[in-house]
Amino acid sequence: MTNSIKAVTTRELRQNFKKYADEVADFGETVIVTRPENKNVVVISEEEYNSWQETDYFLKSKANRKALKESIAQLDRDDSNNHILTPEEFASLAND
Repeated sequence: MTNSIKAVTTRELRQNFKKYADEVADFGETVIVTRPENKNVVVISEEEYNSWQETDYFLKSKANRKALKESIAQLDRDDSNNHILTPEEFASLAND
């Protein structure tokens, strides 16, 4: 899946909506619709939107951010004694 960005006018989007909708849905394209007074909008696929929502949800929690930061640090250290958290261990981190 490619992920390129196209900028089009509102008029261009209206005239070729199916084309742009297919490119967004089928090929992961992002379309920026340029509008007067810099009131631009971005068209992304539902799959991409859901991914962003999931990431946003997980990063809202301080415990999740901490666990992610610790995991990245372990990978950066190439720690051969890595411990994979069980669901119970992860849940206890989330309750901190």
